[in-house]
Amino acid sequence: MGRQKEFIREEALRAAMETFWSKGYEGTSIPDLMHNMGISRSSLYETFGDKQSLLNEAVKYYSRLVGERKRSILANAMTVKQGLTVYFGYHMEMALAENWPGGCLITNLSIYQDYLDDETKALIQDRSETLEEAFYNLLEKGKETGELRPTLNSRKIARLLLSINHGINVVARVKRDKSLLDDISESIVNLLA
Repeated sequence: MGRQKEFIREEALRAAMETFWSKGYEGTSIPDLMHNMGISRSSLYETFGDKQSLLNEAVKYYSRLVGERKRSILANAMTVKQGLTVYFGYHMEMALAENWPGGCLITNLSIYQDYLDDETKALIQDRSETLEEAFYNLLEKGKETGELRPTLNSRKIARLLLSINHGINVVARVKRDKSLLDDISESIVNLLA
């Protein structure tokens, strides 16, 4: 009978996610991961594979933990204004949360793509495209209900919102100032008024 692993996989994966989120891929060492995850080198490799494979799992975990909630806010919004207000409020709350490294794992990783393998790059691109599509769908719904003018180019505005989304993540890492982010959030909603 093999020896039972003495850690909870999801807790270890969350710790890995937070480590990559805080230090980036290149700045994260195997000893950092072992220490933060509370596991041995052999358990890390047996359970998650190499560092790159662990990063890919961490990105998928982040997407389930944070990304799905954000996309559901947009999908279930009653109005564009309400959806964007709630979305960016939650987004900023996550970006500034004391128990998180700040900003967004996807944004942080996308800045340093040279260090990432093709699978990670594809995961990041998919997450960005999925969020853009969620913004687009909300805007289209707003045009259908008459909240937004019918001539609005939903695709261009969705890309702008995606860019603002990533910009907020960078601002939150540089300056953890809620009032600054609140100004950005208010401006986003007023942009479409």
